[in-house]
Order: sequence, then C-alpha cells, then structure tokens
Amino acid sequence: MANIMKSYTPLRLLLILFVGVAFAYNQSTPIFEASDEAWHYGVVREIASGRGLPTQQTGEITTYRQEGSQPPFYYLIGAGLISWIDDFDSLSRYSYNPFGQIGVPGTTTNVNMFRHTNLEEFPLTGVAMAVHLLRWFSILLGCGTVALTYFVAKALFPGQVTLPILAASFTAFNPMFVFISASVNNDNGVWFLASLIIYTLILIVNLDNNALLIPSWFPSKLLQRQFAPWLLGLLIGLAILTKLSALLLMPVVVIYLIWRKQHSRNWLQSFREGLIIASCVLVLTGWWFYRNLILYDEFLGTNMMAEIYGFVRTGPPTWDELILEWRGWWYSLWGIFGAFNIIPGRWFIATINGLVLIAVSGGIVSIVRRYLSGVNIKKIHITHILAGSFILFTLVGNVYWSLNQHASQGRLAIIAVTVFSTYLAAGMISLFGQQLQKLFSIAVVIVLLIVSLLMVKLYIAPSYNIPKYIAYEEIPADMIVSGATFNKEIELVGYSVLNNTITTDDSLQVTLYWRGKSYMDSDYNLAINVYGYGMENISKLDTWPGGGLLPTAEWEPDVIYPDTYVLPILSSSEAPTITRMGLSFWDDDLSDSLPISVNDVTIESLLLDLGRLIPAHEQNYIPEVKDGSVFASGAKLLGYSIAEHEAPEISFTLYWHAESTITNDLTVFVHMIDSSGDIVAQADGPPSHGYWPTSEWELGIVVSDHHNLDHDIDISRETYTIVIGLYDPVSGLRVPAYSSTGFEWDNWAVPIHTIGISAQ
Repeated sequence: MANIMKSYTPLRLLLILFVGVAFAYNQSTPIFEASDEAWHYGVVREIASGRGLPTQQTGEITTYRQEGSQPPFYYLIGAGLISWIDDFDSLSRYSYNPFGQIGVPGTTTNVNMFRHTNLEEFPLTGVAMAVHLLRWFSILLGCGTVALTYFVAKALFPGQVTLPILAASFTAFNPMFVFISASVNNDNGVWFLASLIIYTLILIVNLDNNALLIPSWFPSKLLQRQFAPWLLGLLIGLAILTKLSALLLMPVVVIYLIWRKQHSRNWLQSFREGLIIASCVLVLTGWWFYRNLILYDEFLGTNMMAEIYGFVRTGPPTWDELILEWRGWWYSLWGIFGAFNIIPGRWFIATINGLVLIAVSGGIVSIVRRYLSGVNIKKIHITHILAGSFILFTLVGNVYWSLNQHASQGRLAIIAVTVFSTYLAAGMISLFGQQLQKLFSIAVVIVLLIVSLLMVKLYIAPSYNIPKYIAYEEIPADMIVSGATFNKEIELVGYSVLNNTITTDDSLQVTLYWRGKSYMDSDYNLAINVYGYGMENISKLDTWPGGGLLPTAEWEPDVIYPDTYVLPILSSSEAPTITRMGLSFWDDDLSDSLPISVNDVTIESLLLDLGRLIPAHEQNYIPEVKDGSVFASGAKLLGYSIAEHEAPEISFTLYWHAESTITNDLTVFVHMIDSSGDIVAQADGPPSHGYWPTSEWELGIVVSDHHNLDHDIDISRETYTIVIGLYDPVSGLRVPAYSSTGFEWDNWAVPIHTIGISAQ
C-alpha cells in the first residue's frame, strides 16, 4: 500500500498545482467574462429558481441565450449547488457593457462584456457567490480530467514511468483547459465524463486481455462482461445528457463492440452488449430528445440553438477563409480568453508550436524505429485504435460543426484532451533514452506551468484592471491642465500624451485625468475623436471610461482617475499635420451630448492639442517647377505645381521643407500684383491651412502646401504676377527671401506664375 501511495505522489502534487493555477484564472476573470459563462449560469439560474428547464423562443432575449438548448445534466447539479444562496436569481448583474468587443481578439479596450462592481469582491454574496461556487465545482471536474489523463497514459503505455505525469501536465497546464475549468461551463462535465468513458473502455479491453493494469481504486467488478455494458451505457448516457458532443463517443463504442465480437467470436454476445448500452443511453436521454422534438420539431435541438445564437454561415467557406480560420482554431485549442477577445502574444503560440513539433517529430521517429527493427507497425493494439479513433471522430465532428457555424472553435476538440495529451507526451519522450526522459519531462512540466501562469499575469488580469484613483499630488508633472467640465458633474483635470510625435503607422497613447464632482446616477458614455489634417477623423473610440471598466456611476467624488487609451491611427491619414482630440459625453443619445464649460463659460466643443503626425515613409513629391528659393527663417521652397492657370480661381501647391528649426509660426502670403507692383488679389494664410505650422516642421520632411487664389481681374488687358513669401503674423514683417543662386528677391517675394497678355 505504501508503494502505491508513493507512486501517486507526483499526481497529487500535479493536482495541487492545477488547483492553484485554476484559482489564479478564477480570481483574474470577473464573473460572466469567461466564454459564454453568463449564458451557462443563466441555465443554472433558471432551474434553481424552480422555473424548470429553459424553453427557447426565436427572437426572445433571455439570460441563457443559446445555451438554453444544451442538455441539462451539468446544470441540474449546478442548480442543486447554488439553490441555498440568497439572491442567486438577481438580474442586476446582467448589466451589459454597450461597447463590449466580443469576439475581437487583441482589443485593448472594452474587453469586458458586463458592468462590474465591488459587490463581486470578497466576502462573496448573491450571484457572485453562486458563480464562484459553480466555478469551484468545475475546477473539481477539471481535477478529475487531469487525473484521468494520468491513468489513460498509464494504461495506453504500460511500463513508461515518466509518460503519465507528462501527459497529465499537458492537460493540467493547457491554458485553454484551465480557463474553461475555472468557469461555469458544461464543457467541464463532458470533458470529465468522456475521459472516464475512454479510460473505462481501455480497462475493459485490458481486463479481457488479462492485463494487470486495473488500478486498485477502480471497482474492477464493474468491468466484467456482465456489468461492463451497463456501466458504459450509464456513462455515455450521462455524457450525452451533459453535452451533445458526447455523441462522438458512439462510433468509438461501435469499434469496441466489433473488436469484442472478433475477440470472443460471439456476434450474439456483442449484439447483446450493444443493445444494453443503447438501451441505457435511450432511457437516460430519450426524454430529452423527445422534448426537443415536441418543442422544436427536431431531436437534437441544434437548429434552434444556431437560430438563437444568430451567427451561422450563409454559404460554404472559401479556402482563404478556412486557412485564416485555422489560426483561430489552433489558438482557441490552447488559449484565447475572455469573450474570445484576449489573445496572448506570438511567443505563446510559438512555444506551443515548438512543443507540438517536438512531439510529432518524436512520434514519427518512434514509428520509423519500430519499422526498422522489424515490428509490424500495422498491428496496432485495440486500446490505441479506440483512443486514436476518438481523436479522429472529435476532429471530424469539430470540422462539421465549424462548417455550419460562423467560425472554427478549437476548444471544442478538448473533449479528447486525455488521449491528445497522452500522445503528445509519448511523442516527446520517445526522442530520449530512459535516463534523459525524466529530466526532459520535468523541464517540459515546468515550462507548461510557467506558460499557464504567465497567461494570467500578462494577459488576463491586466485586461480587467480597473483604473485606481490617485491623489492630486500624484498627478504627473507632464499633465496638460484642462479644467473643462461636462454637465458640471465630470471634470477633465488634464491629460498627457506619451509621444507628441507619431507616424501614421503608430498608435497614439493618451491618458485622461478625470474627477467626479459628485456621485453620479448615470453611466455616461465617452466619445473620443482624434482629428488630423482638414479635421479628418483619424481615430475614434466610444466607450465607458476606464476602457469600459470604470462606468461613471461607480466613481468616488473628488478623486482623480487616470484613464489611458491606445488609439490606432488610420494608415491613410494625410500627414504631416498637427492632431487634436475631441472629447464629449452623452447619456442616451449620441447627438445630445452633455454641455461643456471651461471656467464656467459654456463652449460648443472641446478640442485638445495632441502633437504631430508625420508620414511613416518618405513622400516623393515631384514639383512641376523646381525653385530652390531660401528664406532667412530656415524654410526652403523646393518648387511648386500649378493646377489651374487662367480660371478665376487659380490652384497651386507649394513644396517646402525646413533646413533648420523654425522657432515661430509664419504665414504664407499669396499676392497677385500688376505691372506697377500693386496688389490686386491675395490669399494669405498659414501653411497647410494651419494644420502644419512652421514651428512644427521636421528637418528634411517635405510639406505639401495647397492654396487657392480667387480674383476677378480681366487678364486680357495686362500682365499679372503671382508672388509668394513668408511673414511674421505678429509683427507683419516679411522674411528675407533669396533665389537659389543667392539673388535677393524684390520685396522678399518669390514670383511663381505670370498671367495676362504678355504671358499668352
């Protein structure tokens, strides 16, 4: 007995580590933010409240959504677990974030689907207590699946000492498995039952082969021929009653029954066992399928589920779409969190790909070795046929379901995680001799553990970090003071910009410092708009403050909330230009924003200077006419292009660049002068219509400066010349101008175009 207890010590340690990691995932993910958790809880809530099983109605919005079409076994147990909790039935927690980025991997704002309050913190009560209790139940089921992986590996590869714990670690520290295990989800029930069924099948086969691989804790009497069909029928029926994906086990059982016939050479016995299994499954699940037929005119209820879900394919996917979806499928097999919107960095999938590549390579090497040693590799033990067929049928079922839904979901294949993890581990250790297998396994287990914990530290927890308020003395020195107020309830104390010069390939990072002047009853919506050249909207975000995590009704008055955003800039934005940010709040109607005031003076809109936007790549402007005139300020006129020559509106573009830093903002004068030098028309203005003033010019960056000159002069009687130059708008003094050869221009005005009788 002591030896048996000692042999299970690594498994116990692994289960302790798994529980610790799962609780880290549990604590870092707010309630209802795990995949479909709100709807799974909605089914449990419906049953626990005494309203019975959910009934689906097209177009009806419920707390259980499409999950109301799921079989009820997991939810029935869950209902019993939470029925004693006060207020588990409250609807107040189903407060949606109207800007939630559901199914948008990599989003940096509005990761949360729901509004969260401090009522979710310890000590837990009501809905929060109920959700966490169900999560703990799911973690317990996850422990069972991890343990079963260990025993499946031990049974499939007898004699391999390090393989079982390595296989169990692949399950225990698969971030996607842990994430779902730490949530309210019927996947946890079907994963455990499917693993138990596969393990039971392997034990039955081994018992028939007189293999001494039945663990002492398993009631071996149930594996004997007279009891085994009843046990299998019970387990399969419960699995199907947990989730319909368990139907994928049926063809595996058929393969087992065929083997049974071949092994015992008794068709009648095999048929009898199959009949017992089918009868048990029918007794346990028949009422459910009959209910679906009566309610929805279909046995499975999947059509109603898809209709409620609302996202189905309208046609077969193209090859390009399938290739794109493969990446999503692979990621979701290993780790996409939240509402399918928190995606790890590339290093994560590179690590996973590396481990899988090692495992696959090891598997190939092992097969080649066996072939070269004379072993008949076509003769595969029935246990491996059963395990391998389960993986195959799972993948086929996953593909079939994905082709009928809006996207592929790799996590649905985790139902076969026990055998999948076992073969990954087997492939890995086959590359090493016995002396190195233990060291390698320990290293891989440590890597898997670290990776699973890093998912929490680097991605999940930061995504739900609510901005903490700071004191006035903690405000950074680089904050630009604003003092604007919205509806006399919200004050923008100031803002800061991480980098005041960015390119069109960059994102803009800005931090807003808010102060609530009093408690607020409403969750006001914030509109952030970034404007570039010509007030083009180059970035836009509608959100609750805190990136969706800090609704205004939760604010404490008279404290400062730093609120940081990373705003991607449209790559097509015209640059160079200065950028400005517009801020507004609204309640119910976007067009009816809250009134804004500064120093108690009402203003129509609030625009804040952000900095400069420059081109990501050098722009190759080619003027029609090269010039080269230089100005004492440091500006150089490279050339110009005339778009309209004779029309009453003459359009032309000047091409400038700065040869040295220009300290002040100069104005471009555009004059039409007659033969006497008198001005007959003019169009003065800052370069680039004020969106790229000379004090912002970057050395060497070409500035495209468009102008229109309107005139009503009869050009058929006299010659007129268009001249341009620069002057200081404060003093009115012109900037000295010189030709490319050093000649000083008259009146420091550069002639660029002549029209009239002598020009014709």
